Amino acid sequence: MIVDDSVMVREMLAVSLVKAGYRIEQARDGLEAWEKLRDRLACDLILGDIEMLRLNGLELLSRLQEDEQLQGIPVAMITSRGARKMQHLAAAKGAKGYFVKAYIEDVLLSAAQRLIAGEVLIQKESPAD
Repeated sequence: MIVDDSVMVREMLAVSLVKAGYRIEQARDGLEAWEKLRDRLACDLILGDIEMLRLNGLELLSRLQEDEQLQGIPVAMITSRGARKMQHLAAAKGAKGYFVKAYIEDVLLSAAQRLIAGEVLIQKESPAD
């Protein structure tokens, strides 16, 4: 599932992922994603923005972690917010990956495959923090 308030970002991600063989569902914000998931939409991976209206990416992460049936879905944030502090916050809330826009398509596709396989691609804290 691609969750972003930008139609252009959703479409660009969708084109890349469909080309790689993934089936895609899109949501305009965290609330729409949450509603689809609560309605039992099958989902193997969520790629979402942090900054969205109604329910942002971090709030969506929190909700997912509180739901026993949804907490196993790996979530990677794709955002313009590159600060380490934000990455650590996302990881603490349950994100398994973190990518700063503009991402490299091949890197993202490889990461999607690894995330679905259960890898964690983000650290909760760095040794220097």
